[in-house]
Amino acid sequence: MEKQDNAILYGVPKVAYGQDGCTPFPMCIQSCAKYLGLRIDYTRAMAESGAAFRLAWNTACWDGGNVDAVLTFDDPDKVFRCGMRAMEREFKILNRTPETKKEDFMDFICREIDVGNPVIALGIIGPPEACVITGYRDGGKVLMGWNVFQEYPEYQGSIRFEKNGYFITGDWWENPDTTALIATGTESLPPLTPGEALGNAAEALEGRMCGTYAKGILAYDAWRDALLCDRDFPEDGVLPLLVERMMCHGDAMDCLSDGRCHGAKYLRRLAEQYPAMAWELNAAAGELEGITEIIWKEMIPLLGGWERGEAQMRRLARAENRRLFAGQIERMKAHDERAYNYICKFSEGNS
Repeated sequence: MEKQDNAILYGVPKVAYGQDGCTPFPMCIQSCAKYLGLRIDYTRAMAESGAAFRLAWNTACWDGGNVDAVLTFDDPDKVFRCGMRAMEREFKILNRTPETKKEDFMDFICREIDVGNPVIALGIIGPPEACVITGYRDGGKVLMGWNVFQEYPEYQGSIRFEKNGYFITGDWWENPDTTALIATGTESLPPLTPGEALGNAAEALEGRMCGTYAKGILAYDAWRDALLCDRDFPEDGVLPLLVERMMCHGDAMDCLSDGRCHGAKYLRRLAEQYPAMAWELNAAAGELEGITEIIWKEMIPLLGGWERGEAQMRRLARAENRRLFAGQIERMKAHDERAYNYICKFSEGNS
C-alpha cells in the first residue's frame, strides 16, 4: 500500500479521566476495542491486564509515578502484553531506545492507521501514560488522537484540537516521555483462560521488592511507613511539598478505588461462570470491595473530600490523621491478603 501524507480514523471513543475509569492503559484498550468492534469493556481490560490488582510504592522517595500501570509486574512489558491478550490480539510493541529514530515511530504509526487500526502510545503529551493515536498528517510528523492530559493547562502550548476533540501535536517526539507504541490490529489470539488471568492477578498482588519499589501487598507497608515519617511532614511545610505528599497518597487511593472495584466485578462475573468455585471467587470479590469501602467511607471523609486542595493537604499533614490513615492502610492490606489467598486457590485449580 502506498504511503499517504494524511489519514484519520473518525469515531474512536474518547479517552479521559472520569467516573468510568482512571487508569489510562485499560481505558485505551476499551476505546480501541469498541472502535474495532470487539466486546472488551473496562472491567475486563483492568482485570486481565493485571492493572486492577496493582499497587506500588517507591521506598526511595515520594514518587508521583507510583501508580503507573507499567509497575504492575516486574517485567515492564507484561501489563501491555496481558492487556493485548484481553483484546485477544497478538502483542506488538516498538520501544524507544537510544537507537530508535523518529522515522521508526512514524512508519509504525502510519502503517497501522493506513489499514484502519488506532495505535496505543505511551507519552505523546505529558508523562508516559497510555493514549490513543487516531490519525496523522505530513507523513506522521503531526499526530492526532486522545490523551488524558490533552486538556491540562500546562500542555496547551504544544497542542491544537480537531473539531471532534482529537488533539493535534507536532511536538510528540521532542517529549522524552514518548516511550513506546503498541499495535491494535495484530493477529487474533484466544482469550486468556480464567486460570491464566487470575494467575496474573496473583502475580500482581504478591508482596515483593522490585528495585526500590515495594509492590503488591508489600506496598501497603511502604505507604504506611511513609505517612508515619513525621520529618516528611514538617509543621512549617511549604505548599509544594504538601502537593507532592497529597499526590502520592491520593494516587494510591485512586489506584485501589478504581482497581479493586473492577477486580471485584470481574471476579463476580467468573463466579457466575464457575459455580463450583463461586464461593471462593465471591469471597475474594468481597475482600476487594472491603478496600473500596474503607476508601470511600473512611479515608475520603478524613481528608474532608475527594478533592486534592489545600484543605485536604493540611488534613493529611496532621500527625493524628496520618496515624488514622496508617490503621486504615493496614486493614486494606489484610483485605488484599485474603483476596490473594482465594485467587491463588482458584488459579492453582484452573491452571
